[in-house]
Amino acid sequence: MNFLIGNNGQGKTNILEAVYYLALLRSFRTSMIDDLCQWPQNSFVLHGLLESAPNPPETLAVSYGSERRLLINDAPVYRASDFINRFLCVTFIPQDMDLVCGPPAQRRRFLDIAISQLDAGYLRHLQAYYEALKSRNAMLKAPDKFPPATIRAYDHVLVKHAVAIELARRNFAVSMNAILVEKSRQLFGEQQLVILKYLSRLGFFLESCEGDEEELTKAYNHGLQHGFERDLKSGTTNCGPHRAELNCLLDQKLLHKFGSQGEMRMASLAMRFALLELIRCRQNPDDVVILVDDVIGELDEQRRVNFINELSKSGQILFACTRIPREFTASAQVLKIRGGKIED
Repeated sequence: MNFLIGNNGQGKTNILEAVYYLALLRSFRTSMIDDLCQWPQNSFVLHGLLESAPNPPETLAVSYGSERRLLINDAPVYRASDFINRFLCVTFIPQDMDLVCGPPAQRRRFLDIAISQLDAGYLRHLQAYYEALKSRNAMLKAPDKFPPATIRAYDHVLVKHAVAIELARRNFAVSMNAILVEKSRQLFGEQQLVILKYLSRLGFFLESCEGDEEELTKAYNHGLQHGFERDLKSGTTNCGPHRAELNCLLDQKLLHKFGSQGEMRMASLAMRFALLELIRCRQNPDDVVILVDDVIGELDEQRRVNFINELSKSGQILFACTRIPREFTASAQVLKIRGGKIED
């Protein structure tokens, strides 16, 4: 356990964000890469050293300016997919509330990042799908230049990768729900249960699809074929994994519509703990870095204790806070942060 201690505004979250970026080449705070640069600069450089026995140490470096450069052990890396997930990250941050009450895109992002850390092939399907989707949508916006047959030529590629994405997301939700039984009990008590419900956008409506690969393939082909005129009018593809939804329910009620602030906070923590447990089961727990950014202030005493105990089961933990929680009793390294730097 490593505590990053400092007053508000001293840069504790920036350090967590830098670690997260080295793992996933994205921020947990913003989608605008320019926002990661220290004002008034327009570039940044990150370096990291990975040590995970029995593997040899590995250095990671990212530089961003006029272009992004990636290095592993000082050797250039040209594909982001070859750099991402050299180590695994699970976050517990205030923005996690968006997993429950935020827009659907936030939950799809959660799905995609989580599954990519468990299955390298998923990221390849995701990249191929969005590349084909981007091309198809560009043609839909210019129907005078591209005949329908040319636009529809992308349907086969979309369906192939969409089915792989859908199956992976559906299986992930099933695995998460099995773990959420225990995590719900810890955070809500015996009587309440958090579950996730994945809904596919196979056509005009969101729906729960239990079909196998062949049935999903037929459903997506049907959705693209019968929705083509609507796609032409709107200039975008209206069915597919990019329009799916992941609902979070507490005792069968939609939390983002009927849950209290406290219930939504507990549910978001339960989702993160379930993901952490899933990664522990499938990956080396010592390869997981947990990033915590002052999320226990709203918890009662017993849940704070449960939170600390759950965290302590994992590998390296970076816990940003203004002071060490009184519930934490084990030994820990304390790093004092001031002005974005670690003090001696």
